[in-house]
Parts: sequence; C-alpha cells; structure tokens
Amino acid sequence: MSGRRAIVRILVGAALCASIAACAVLPTPADLPSVALQQPGLYRLEVGLVVLYGCLLIVTPAYSGLAAGRLPIEISTRGARFAAEADQAAERDEARIKELEHTTDLMREGLERARNEIRQLDKDR
Repeated sequence: MSGRRAIVRILVGAALCASIAACAVLPTPADLPSVALQQPGLYRLEVGLVVLYGCLLIVTPAYSGLAAGRLPIEISTRGARFAAEADQAAERDEARIKELEHTTDLMREGLERARNEIRQLDKDR
C-alpha cells in the first residue's frame, strides 16, 4: 500500500470516527427539526452524515492541496475534479467528437450509395 493511499484511508477513517462520535455524543434537542420526522435515531443519523460529508468536503481539497500541490476546480457528487482531469476529459471528448464525425461521414456515403442503387433498380424495371 502506497503512502498516499494510507494517508487517505487514515483521513477517511478519522472522518468516519468523528461522524460516529457526533452521533453518540451530540444531545438530542427537545424539539426535533422537521427533517428528523420526530425520530431521535433519524436525527442522530442525519447529524452523523452531515459530519462525515462535511469532513470529506474539507479533507479532500486540503489533502490534495497539501500533498500534491493542486486544488480541485470542482467538487460535486461524483467527487473532486482537478484541472489535469478536466484537460484530459476535454481531449477525450474532442477525440470522441472526431470519431463520431467520421462515422457520420461514412454513414452519409453509405446512404448516398444506397440511394443510387435504389435509383438504378427503379430505372431497370
């Protein structure tokens, strides 16, 4: 296991531990919020999820910024996206577009040949 992977696993484990600790330690208010549906267990689960994802939202860019010297350009439900990945995605999309244009040209040529053959068959009748 590489050093970076070990650090990531430790950080995710720490975020999970903080989440579990928040679930266990945080007192349940007398008047629960409506998102908890008046269930203390659901309230604790929601608090734990907020802590977990909040930690991951902070840890991801902080770790990548400190360890790799780069910061994400976007953080979404798919995860963090970095500039190099965005460049690679753009290049990959360009190549795919060219491939689709080539396929379209081949299909256009095939369609034209088929039309010519149909016209020839109509003339031969």
